[in-house]
Amino acid sequence: MKRTILLLALTLSAAMSTLAQQMPALPLDPAVRTGRLANGLTYYVRHNEMPKDQAFFYIAQKVGSVQEEENQRGLAHFLEHMCFNGTTHFPGNDVIAFCERIGVKFGQNLNAYTSTDETVYNIDNVPVSESNIDSCLLVLRDWADGLLLEPEEIDKERGVIHEEWRLSSSSMSRMLERNLETLYPGSRYGRRYPIGTMEVIDNFKPEELRAYYEKWYRPDLQGIIVVGDIDADAVVKKIEATFGSIAMPENPAAYEHYPVPATPEAIYVVDKDPEHQVGFILGYFKQDPLPAELRGTMAKLLTDYTIFVTTHVINQRLSEVALDPACPFVEASIEYDNYIMSRTMDALSFSVVPKPGGKDAEALRAVMTELERARRYGLTTSEIIRAREEYLSQIEKQYDNRENQQSAWHVNRLVRHFEEGDAAPDLETLYNVVKMVAPQLPAELFSNFLAEATASVDSNFVVLGAYPDKEGVELPSAETLKAAVEAARAAEIEAYVDNVSDEPLISALPAKGSVKKMEEAPFGYKVWTLSNGARLYYKQTDYNNSQVLLEARSHGGTVRFADADMANAKLIDDVMNATGAGNFTNLELEKKLAGRQAGVNSRLTRYEERLSGHATPKDLRTLFELTYLKFAEPSNDEQGYANVIQTSRTMLENAGKVPEQAFVDSVRKTLSQGDLRQAPLKLTDLDQADYAAIKRLYKDRFFGQAGDFDFFVTGAFNEDSLRLYAEQYIASIPFKGKRETHTDDGFHLLRGVAENSFVRSMETPKAAIMQIFNGPRPWTLKESVILETLTSIMTQRYLKSIREDGGLAYSVGTFGLFDADGQPESEYVIQTYCPVKPAAVDSALLLLQQGLDDIARNGVTAEELDKVKQYEQKSYIEGQRENGRWQNYIVRSVFYGADTFTDYDKVVDSLTADDVRRFAKDIVLGQNNRLTVVMRPESLDEK
Repeated sequence: MKRTILLLALTLSAAMSTLAQQMPALPLDPAVRTGRLANGLTYYVRHNEMPKDQAFFYIAQKVGSVQEEENQRGLAHFLEHMCFNGTTHFPGNDVIAFCERIGVKFGQNLNAYTSTDETVYNIDNVPVSESNIDSCLLVLRDWADGLLLEPEEIDKERGVIHEEWRLSSSSMSRMLERNLETLYPGSRYGRRYPIGTMEVIDNFKPEELRAYYEKWYRPDLQGIIVVGDIDADAVVKKIEATFGSIAMPENPAAYEHYPVPATPEAIYVVDKDPEHQVGFILGYFKQDPLPAELRGTMAKLLTDYTIFVTTHVINQRLSEVALDPACPFVEASIEYDNYIMSRTMDALSFSVVPKPGGKDAEALRAVMTELERARRYGLTTSEIIRAREEYLSQIEKQYDNRENQQSAWHVNRLVRHFEEGDAAPDLETLYNVVKMVAPQLPAELFSNFLAEATASVDSNFVVLGAYPDKEGVELPSAETLKAAVEAARAAEIEAYVDNVSDEPLISALPAKGSVKKMEEAPFGYKVWTLSNGARLYYKQTDYNNSQVLLEARSHGGTVRFADADMANAKLIDDVMNATGAGNFTNLELEKKLAGRQAGVNSRLTRYEERLSGHATPKDLRTLFELTYLKFAEPSNDEQGYANVIQTSRTMLENAGKVPEQAFVDSVRKTLSQGDLRQAPLKLTDLDQADYAAIKRLYKDRFFGQAGDFDFFVTGAFNEDSLRLYAEQYIASIPFKGKRETHTDDGFHLLRGVAENSFVRSMETPKAAIMQIFNGPRPWTLKESVILETLTSIMTQRYLKSIREDGGLAYSVGTFGLFDADGQPESEYVIQTYCPVKPAAVDSALLLLQQGLDDIARNGVTAEELDKVKQYEQKSYIEGQRENGRWQNYIVRSVFYGADTFTDYDKVVDSLTADDVRRFAKDIVLGQNNRLTVVMRPESLDEK
């Protein structure tokens, strides 16, 4: 196997006069307290105050499904589940119960994952107190060495795992799993899909799971990570006291890294599935990963940089090729990562979605031709400079916000440091090193890396084609795909020419407008009324020094369009956000914006026009330039439009074959009673699509309409700059119309009781239930809080009755909202979704009914109510340090007259069990507007 990454590391060293012959190690972030206990356990502790008064607790295990023996397939993942089903200090469901009592929600803040090489558990957003820290460390300690693994709990969890397997059984997972041994010849990874086999899950004995736990959950393979608003020294002492007593087993089993052998011949696999939506081809140039001894050095940092530049350049080229009407693919891209799911083998990989009609071999050849072009002629200097500017801009964004980085960001880096030895320096070191070194790397370095990585298509090369099993569609053979690859390698190819426009984003600026009035606004905002009638609400914050958010809204929406326009109206968002701006096509705009962290998208809803944008403070002007172009100079990009239509057509051609999509469409159609403005995009809509009509509709709602909008800006901007740009790029757009108001077209969701039960053929028998309650209800803050509380408790009860006690489903959840579009005639919606064991549909429906009926009759318990209050109060406090949350507060207050901030904590505190009971009884069941949609498979046979 060629050692592409190792060669790159050595080349980097030789190329840089500023570095010694050997790549220096990068120091771990000095704010991190790290060490290794006598028993072998590793810990990392870091003080960090974002979010304030919260901490994150992780335990990472260097154990995954690849450590399983043949008769243990699935035990690593099963063990992960059992960590929530009884431990020494938290029997039964007490881990979940404890966490929810302190405002940590299961599935959201409390979770875990299992992969081939690692298992990681997390308790996030824990309110900091001495007792909470102690208890969370005790949970981690129990996970490390204190699982009860009681037989009755194991048997209950078998059903939950079955339903997770059923839920995750997709067309791609089926094709991947049945071809895994071909893709990994001679490798253990070929038979270690993390969820395992249901034969093992159904039949293993509890003592087998216990033996696996005792063998692999041991201190030398475990890392404790704690990051948050804590006293790091004190937490280190607690870790030493809590985990130091765990005994390291005598004569522990040898821990192995399982290789992925080199393959002397290329591998071609073609497969199909009736439920696969879009045919695509994946290709892998397999590479040995960076050696472990280099992952903590400068080599890893610079390797990541080289990979970013190289893949960025090629992806831009592929995007350009896709715009040619004669191009045989809809989209294509490359990336560098682990080979499929194995840590011991990497790959430079590509994916391509061919256009329908037998274009598969042509599409593969076209992608391979671009890689061959780059391999022969290299990357151009201008492309590399653009990619470098983009990379440096992203690093600078992190650096500028180094004092406000979220704890989750630090945790992720420390998990990777423990699991793989990745470098995790502080942001100042990272920024300074990259800024110093990046300009020194010669252009040929990136070209040589790509040439070496793609050198062979005869060995260590894999192609996987995945297709819908559809009548009349002929799949390409492995020989056909191989011939396409070889044809690309032998073709006559010219060097790439990088065409870049030097013109400014806005060719000619209009005369500035002005700020006519300034006033105070809610929540610490100020508001300017601009000379064209637009209003701009703004709030300066220091929560994220690299972030400025922009939102703009006006009344209007698709309700203003004729029914005959709705096919084109459905395409407005996708088309107008993918066809550039001003004199720039989308591709030209992407090149122009390299190195600038700014973007703006438009959106049209039933009743509103919206813009949303973001930028770093230094790119504030670009944000406003893009906003101006959305109103004054939308692009005329025929190639971009054609690409959107072709992509949509490809995605929709087989969408009806996917059971989950059919289910969603059925719910939507029934609930909206066939309303045109609620209908999803269909193939027949594409037959009516017309670019001129789409632009006409867009201009009717946006062009020259800035004065009809309210703008909202939140973040770390300079007020003088904001005023300058507001006057130049918003107030300058003339507005002669009259401000529009909300139009009530009388639409509402289905009323009364309705059921829609249908059966469909499926590869993996699945069933799903969606139950929706809705009805008119005036919005108040208290009503909103009651709705949040009711739906949270419904979720808790359903998880216990349907998942934990019944083993009928892997997941079930309820959420509620008030529809703001219709203010003041608001409407509440409660939605419960339950993918369920097919034979248990009726049982699950009964449990759903009993759960709500019991709340309406008997109310909720003090413990249930307190759990929700704890979470909501924590979320409320946390949100006061988030720009996005303030943006939401001001938008809802100004645009809908709904103050969701003032006295929220007091309303939550005042909430009673009877408030929840009365809402369930009088409103939800009293109005009795209920839609139940059930999808069942033709067969109930377990597969």
